[in-house]
Amino acid sequence: MIWDLLGTLYSVIELINLVFILVVLLSGKNPARILSWLLVLYFLPMLGFLLYLFFGINWRRRHIVRKLRATSDWLPETTANNVENPDPQTLEIQKKKSVLTIARVTTRLPVSLRNRVSPLSDTQAIMNALREDILAASHHIHMEFYIWELDDTGKELLLLLVEKAKLGVEIRLIIDGFGSRWVNKKNILRRLDPQGLIKIVCFQPVRLPYINLRANYRNHRKLVVIDGQITYIGGMNIGDEYLGKVPRFGYWRDTMLRIEGEASRSAQTIFFQDWHFISKEKLPRNKSYFPDELGKNLPKTIVQVVPSSPHGNWDTMAQLYFEMIASADTSLYITTPYVIPDEALMMALRTAAMGGTDVKLLIPSKPDRWVSYWATRSYLEEMLLSGIKVYGYDPTRFIHAKVILVDEVLASIGSANLDQRSMNINFELNAMIYNQDVVAEMTRTFEDDLKHSHEITLEMIQKRRFDQAFFQAAARLFSPIL
Repeated sequence: MIWDLLGTLYSVIELINLVFILVVLLSGKNPARILSWLLVLYFLPMLGFLLYLFFGINWRRRHIVRKLRATSDWLPETTANNVENPDPQTLEIQKKKSVLTIARVTTRLPVSLRNRVSPLSDTQAIMNALREDILAASHHIHMEFYIWELDDTGKELLLLLVEKAKLGVEIRLIIDGFGSRWVNKKNILRRLDPQGLIKIVCFQPVRLPYINLRANYRNHRKLVVIDGQITYIGGMNIGDEYLGKVPRFGYWRDTMLRIEGEASRSAQTIFFQDWHFISKEKLPRNKSYFPDELGKNLPKTIVQVVPSSPHGNWDTMAQLYFEMIASADTSLYITTPYVIPDEALMMALRTAAMGGTDVKLLIPSKPDRWVSYWATRSYLEEMLLSGIKVYGYDPTRFIHAKVILVDEVLASIGSANLDQRSMNINFELNAMIYNQDVVAEMTRTFEDDLKHSHEITLEMIQKRRFDQAFFQAAARLFSPIL
């Protein structure tokens, strides 16, 4: 009886799997993604269709795209800077004009000229600077994060924001519903903010505690705008883990930019758009949020704030990363926790190294996500064969920064990894800095990181154990859907 029941169940699952195979074939995705899902469904018949339910079907895409386009139509009204300025004629822009143009065309956001940019590469220093700016805020604090843990660090920062709200400062938070599931629990918020002084909205809430059919299209951005004048952009989330207080990871290396000046207009515009997308509330475009003469007395440091999202005609981040790599002439230094490139990005990386560009890649030596870790490792052999130098960060530490430095004149810092989820699925946010002094400072930080790293050689990869080679090859099959 039991065996008959199990046989019937298996036949039903086989039938369901066959249906999903047909769905995948007719899905219109690119061939690499179709093939990856077919392999998953074929080799994991008892599990494959569940994985496709969670990660493959774009349950919310049409709804999200429709809302985003409506919000984007309103976007130019909030830029507070509609005048088309001519491109600044600097050495950095002359060398990277194509990157600047792609960013401007795909985002419709202006190039900002007057900024003070401070790269912060120690997470405790980042938190200290953020606290100081929060304490000094006089009108509003706007923040959005993918992960905001409610541990000691997360609670302390939230309570600090509550105290500022009691003083009349407007506090608005955008928290991703998948990365920070506590945001759906009203009882927790009531305990921390009993008067409801902080306005919190949840991006794509997860209704069921252990089931999520919205794993795609997450808000992976990390953004803070204070009084419309000071902006933080980078890769760090909020929690004990990111301050090196969790033994599993040890010291956590991340990068955030503190930007004071004109770039805050674009950052504020992005927050306005995200807030409207989630809450349907249009915040007023006035001087309190977009101050006049912003950055008037600041040095000339050219910054572009670049958002990307899964709608529109352009794959903004993928196109920018491709052009940054393709335009590299003398040096290309990349720090990222995940390297899962598509064929075009992989070709660009290999071609840059084979053409004589000094290409160096810094990645973690231990995983925080196993499948992504093994998938990243699966690309290393062909990278090394083409002349790319690969370094593994100190295994007692973890590096989470997402930084690209090109030809000593251009830096990209933000939330986007060099993987296909960041390129095509998530909502991401980067800042492009066209300034030799800032790039030189970040290059020194990169070189210091290499002192805490070991070089990964071709011999090491070719001598890897069979089980490692197997896991890497298996994870590689999933790379188009990670």
